[in-house]
Amino acid sequence: MKPFLSVALLLFAFAGALHAEEWLDFSSRVQSDGGAGVLARGGASSYYSPANAARRPWESDELFHIEFDLPVAFSAAIHGQSFRFIFDAADQANELFDRFQEGAFNTGNATLRLEDFRFAMTAIDALDHLKSLNGEGLYVGTAAGFGVRFNGLLLPRDGFGIYAGGFGIGSFSAIVDLSSLRGFRLTDESGAQFEALIALAIANSGSPPPTPQSQGGQNFSAALQAGGYSAVTADALAAQAEAAGTNFNGEGGSILLDFLLNTLNGTGTSLESGANPLEGNRSGFLIRGLSWYEVGFSYGFGLPILGASDWLTFGATVRLIQATTFSELLLIQDMDGNGVQDTLDSLGKDVGEAYTFSGDAKRFNVGIDLGVIFTPQIPGLDTLAISLAARNINGPEFRWKGSYRAEPKLVRFDAQYRLGASYTLFHGLGLPLSFAIEADLNKVGSDVLPNYHTQFLRAAVSFEPSLGIFGFALRVGALQNIADADQSTTVTAGLGLRLGPVRLDFGGMIAVDTNNFGSSFDFEPLPQRFGGSVQLAIELGW
Repeated sequence: MKPFLSVALLLFAFAGALHAEEWLDFSSRVQSDGGAGVLARGGASSYYSPANAARRPWESDELFHIEFDLPVAFSAAIHGQSFRFIFDAADQANELFDRFQEGAFNTGNATLRLEDFRFAMTAIDALDHLKSLNGEGLYVGTAAGFGVRFNGLLLPRDGFGIYAGGFGIGSFSAIVDLSSLRGFRLTDESGAQFEALIALAIANSGSPPPTPQSQGGQNFSAALQAGGYSAVTADALAAQAEAAGTNFNGEGGSILLDFLLNTLNGTGTSLESGANPLEGNRSGFLIRGLSWYEVGFSYGFGLPILGASDWLTFGATVRLIQATTFSELLLIQDMDGNGVQDTLDSLGKDVGEAYTFSGDAKRFNVGIDLGVIFTPQIPGLDTLAISLAARNINGPEFRWKGSYRAEPKLVRFDAQYRLGASYTLFHGLGLPLSFAIEADLNKVGSDVLPNYHTQFLRAAVSFEPSLGIFGFALRVGALQNIADADQSTTVTAGLGLRLGPVRLDFGGMIAVDTNNFGSSFDFEPLPQRFGGSVQLAIELGW
């Protein structure tokens, strides 16, 4: 398992929290609030909505106000069970090879039982769980930069925001090649010798020859008989496959049928002979990612028409983006010391080129964001904010440097739309208590982790009392990806401290459920999603 962890750790080190095709976090305060951008404040707030560049009607009315943020954030997520299935299949295959070496399937083994064949079928059927690029895998990312917001310029409550950041995302997903496994058979013995082995196992099992009970098992027996097996042997083998839980309509069941027919006919390479099924096999892991630098210029203002300046806020952002992609294919057959090291060296070179713009798959593009916030000036509702933000409305694209035949030619930042609402109590008392809920309005697909989709619901509660020059903040939140029913809820929390104009915020997130990284018998339980962030801020007003 060490090679897998080596690659995962390197990928994590270079490309960690933000899930690029998910809505990125670029603020510790927002990450603590479950990612609810409607609560974004400070220098990095316009990243979540251009309208956040403007002040809310109940916020400071100083003539000029400036806020400066230095955020650093990371997160990682493990999606699905693919890694566990891969490790399980490898463990079962190794145990099967051990039984071969011990002579369990030799003609001279007087203790051979049907259970031995059942285990061999279980090992083969484990392949049925393995899928290529199925939206499962390790997904990691990082972000760091700065943001500045100036308020009190020209129009009512207006503000100008600038942020700049370096971002990285990466994925670690499985590539499965099952077709090449069809050229193998189970044992050295074939034809009549193999049928004799089955007859010995039936006799040693001490019961009448078993027969399959399910329709799938009976069809499997019929296929074996059509291939030349006797009815008794075919029924016994189908019954063992049935007891092993074989999915007769799946890939594993199909490969098992080929194995058994090859064994009867003496065709293909015998597993018992010690052949390596991975030699020439294209199974492995696809490691790929996207690194980019981004500078955003935002302007937000209250609509200066018919007294609506405190009711409606509009904003727009123009983002200049320079991105580079990288992709490496690590085959299992190459995962000896040199193979892993070569891949790590190549991956490190790719990442270095990505961050220094020296790679051959780089491209410049522009992203456009729009935002509007409705703040009804009605007694009792005057601290309600309803926010609608649109990000990447022009769908910026970047050329993809691929290493695998199914990879796209372009990676695209799809348009994303988010609707949120927040309500603040006790603001006039210097004890603001805010509640927020936010939802992605559209499902977003991933080009970096193929077939993975996100659409989040988010909720948060934030308490930020101010006691003269001293203040603190307590934040809790949660997010749920409704586009993936297998992903558990992630909870978030954060702490902020303020002394005069300086504020320091910390945040973190962790899923309430875990995924087993490793086989079912030797694994590390890792949270389905986890992350952390820190942010230094300075706030000045006149």
